[in-house]
Amino acid sequence: MNPEFSLRRTIQTLIGLMLLCMAAFLAERGDPNDELRILVGGLGGVGLMAHAALGNIRKQLAPRPKPSTSTDLLDRVLLHWNEDNAFTVRDLLSGGVSVWGRTGSGKTTSSGKALAQAIINCPGSGGVILAAKPGEDRAMWQEAFAKAGRQDDLLIFAPDQPLRFNFLAYEMNQGGGHTRNITKTLMTIGESLRSSDTNGREDADFWNREQERLLYNAIEMVKLAMGPFTAPDLQRFISTAAMSQEDFHKQTWLDGFHNQVLRAAHASPKTPLEQHDYELAHTYWTSEFPSTAEKTRSSILTGVMGILHVFNTGLVREICSTTSNVTPDDLFVGKWILVDMAPSEWGDIGLFISAGWKYLVQRAVLRRVARPDSNIVTVWADEAHQFVSSFDAHFITQCRSHRGCQVFLSQSLSNFYAALSGEKGRHQADSLLAGFSHKVLHALGDVETANWASALIGKSLQTFTGGSTTPSDSSFDELMGRSRYSGNYSSHYESTLQAKSFMHNLRTGGAANDFLCDCFVIRSGEPFADGQNYLATSFSQKG
Repeated sequence: MNPEFSLRRTIQTLIGLMLLCMAAFLAERGDPNDELRILVGGLGGVGLMAHAALGNIRKQLAPRPKPSTSTDLLDRVLLHWNEDNAFTVRDLLSGGVSVWGRTGSGKTTSSGKALAQAIINCPGSGGVILAAKPGEDRAMWQEAFAKAGRQDDLLIFAPDQPLRFNFLAYEMNQGGGHTRNITKTLMTIGESLRSSDTNGREDADFWNREQERLLYNAIEMVKLAMGPFTAPDLQRFISTAAMSQEDFHKQTWLDGFHNQVLRAAHASPKTPLEQHDYELAHTYWTSEFPSTAEKTRSSILTGVMGILHVFNTGLVREICSTTSNVTPDDLFVGKWILVDMAPSEWGDIGLFISAGWKYLVQRAVLRRVARPDSNIVTVWADEAHQFVSSFDAHFITQCRSHRGCQVFLSQSLSNFYAALSGEKGRHQADSLLAGFSHKVLHALGDVETANWASALIGKSLQTFTGGSTTPSDSSFDELMGRSRYSGNYSSHYESTLQAKSFMHNLRTGGAANDFLCDCFVIRSGEPFADGQNYLATSFSQKG
């Protein structure tokens, strides 16, 4: 695809030529009745050709970026969209990049691969990568790091590797281990398990809030009683709680773990703030929770215990609930973590671990006070809709000042609406996607995403021509070709690029297309060199 080519201006020029030819033919015929038609045709042709010519002139005269001589990392060029438009670190940090395209469009192996290589080549960059394709992703990223000479900077987090990361222990060591933050960590990671179950129910918020309250009060008690604790401690405390007022008099409860924690929390020294929170939590476990209707309590427990069960069993317990020899802090010294547990292979386990890594990296980035020499940290997710959470929209609006960014690849808007279900989820998805300052669109497979892309570009003033003929006054006039023709043209605002432009006639790679993949790049805010907010370009799968 030639980015300098404008189909609209070419069509305008051809129509203008046709109108001029028609006017010349009528003038040559010399019929006085044709004077109006000659005038309309001539002026219309000249107007259309002049409009097209002025567009080309404006494009040629538009200021072109000069090569940057700045030593600031933010001005470093990562790649060029075309010969006139560069993509810099500053652009990357301004919201990141979302890459779109139907299955088979070549988004991962063309523009996605080029972006990945460009970011890796940036000195000192770090990030977390969420694998979506078993085996294939690991090979692609290992090749990219080898090409950049940074093989030692890629750390692979997977069951067949020695790396371990205790999610809860890490969060407890951040800023005093506030109960609210630990609760938020568990709830956000748990969204990966609930995304397919909420079904957009109107009461989903109620259950989420109640599950969060239960977790908060449990964490507060266990933390006061034990200090640093584990996920099994939390699960044991909740599972041995009294389910009715009668249970408080039973010897099994009096000797049980739940009562031991309550007594230890009561005896522990507390600040005035901790005393206040302790009293609220104590009231919850000794009064409110046992008095809750059995069906309501059961529904709340089901959600909470589902999260803790995953934490405390199988591979998740082994690699995320024991010890830590790698953490998000390693990203700030130039390391990249490839979480190689694709959900297509590992199911809910892969989703849970990937979601945990993503959230804790995002939290670590937002806690960082970035300096001019701080490295950039990227959250990279192919098939990003699988890993999306409600926190992503919050992160993308703040990460720039902390030198963080996100790069998400997916097929369609519908994927995100399905993952973040319900009306609130749809708004969260829209907020997240609006945060990406650059959107790369390969061949799309659905109308909704195509209409969205077209609307992002906006509308422009376009000229339309038309005409009609009426029967001649006599058979002689008909025989001599003296038909009556009236021409007209009008200008009004229409979509600069129609939705079909994103769905048809875009190359999707492979040998048949010389391994080239076409796409449109849309930028929010600052225009490209030609004054437009979009450009057409191509990426090679062999790059």
